[in-house]
Amino acid sequence: MKNFEIIIGIENHVELKTKTKMFSSAPVSYGETPNTNVNETDMAYPGSLPTINKKGIELAIRACSALKMEIDTLVKFDRKNYFYPDLTKGYQITQQYNPIGKNGKLIINVNGVEKEVDIERLHMEEDTAKQIHKDDLTFIDYNRAGTGLVEIVTRPVLRSADEACAYVEKLREVLLFLKVSDVKMNEGSLRTDVNISIRPFGTEEFSNKVEVKNLNSISNIKRAIEFEVERQTKMMLNNQPIIQETRRFDDSTNSTVSMRSKSDALDYKYFREPNIMPIQLDENWVDECIKNSPELADIKRVKYTNEYKLSSNDANIILTSIEMTEFFEEAIKHTNNYTKVANILISDIQAQLNNENTSIDKMALSPVYLAEMINLVDQSVISSKHTKTILPIIMKDSSKSVMTIVEELNIKMISDENEITNLVNPIIESNIELLEQYNERPERVTKTIMGQLMKVTGGNVNPEAGMNIIVKLVESKLN
Repeated sequence: MKNFEIIIGIENHVELKTKTKMFSSAPVSYGETPNTNVNETDMAYPGSLPTINKKGIELAIRACSALKMEIDTLVKFDRKNYFYPDLTKGYQITQQYNPIGKNGKLIINVNGVEKEVDIERLHMEEDTAKQIHKDDLTFIDYNRAGTGLVEIVTRPVLRSADEACAYVEKLREVLLFLKVSDVKMNEGSLRTDVNISIRPFGTEEFSNKVEVKNLNSISNIKRAIEFEVERQTKMMLNNQPIIQETRRFDDSTNSTVSMRSKSDALDYKYFREPNIMPIQLDENWVDECIKNSPELADIKRVKYTNEYKLSSNDANIILTSIEMTEFFEEAIKHTNNYTKVANILISDIQAQLNNENTSIDKMALSPVYLAEMINLVDQSVISSKHTKTILPIIMKDSSKSVMTIVEELNIKMISDENEITNLVNPIIESNIELLEQYNERPERVTKTIMGQLMKVTGGNVNPEAGMNIIVKLVESKLN
């Protein structure tokens, strides 16, 4: 293993988060009844013509900008010709010759070491239909056909499975926070192909590259690369030729399996798409697209730790989910206790989300009510222990304010001096002999009385106010 250098390049296919498809008005959806979200353009009916989705171009520009790419404002499309059942037209509309973005970079961090990954190109294209293989049959769902994609291709600069995983994770975070895509690998909106080859250290020539297609999780990326490196190493040591081919990863056997020999790009007979004329984008519009891009996670990470004083760990936990991030940022508009919001989110609420296998945007919990509950604790209207009672209620029902719930449950803390005095006096009178210990053990005396005060009030006395009054009354008795 140590005698060979590993060379990895990655292609990611990313479904754009548009309402309609890239070249037709059919809706984009996931999980709908098969073959219901298609129209005549998606199915290549005679006479149907493509029209470009402007939002798709805007999202591609956002991605190019975040990846520090040169943006080509003259948009051109090409035809990639091949026959396959998932492509009714017999060709795919793509950008072979004039990608909208090129020469970008993305910084990754592997075990504390930063590395700049060169990105060769980003181009727009349309997705194919989805094939479902069952027994000896293949079913085709054309709902996905025509969905807008960007394909993002790195140069072969990655040198390990860990670097490859770090790159895909970082790219996913960037695209998620830009709202370019929902990048759900399990649903296919982010699909990863890895090209792997090896060469003896000190040599220039690579082995034939092997492509492993459609990896649908970070774990599978790592396992597929590690298997493929081991397989190619054994072949090279045994003087066996490494065939240029496309393989798939079988997670049941933890191995890659040959699909077909790899075609050269020239076999696709690309030519300019004749039904879409080149489009010169307005420079001002491009600048507006970039200017209005959502804030990246890296910028939020700095803000969370420097301005909101969250720990790096807490900030990173919140930023793993766009829904959690948006909830956090909405909640802190209504309270200054940022740390408390973060603590409750990543402990009690996250535990509940895990139990129900859901996300926070699917719950009834309102960020305004979470902030209200925290403010009531900070204002000593309720005790922190009452949050354990209130939180489960507001997570299920957003019809009542927290204050309404507090009043209905009668758990408002007692802070009035006269009321507390009237409660403490009988306790002192019934424990008058206890006061004899006060000079020697004052803390024991006051805590004993406080315990009884909490017992008779169900824990609803403001602890600080209660203790001050206990000390005052005890000392007045002794004097």
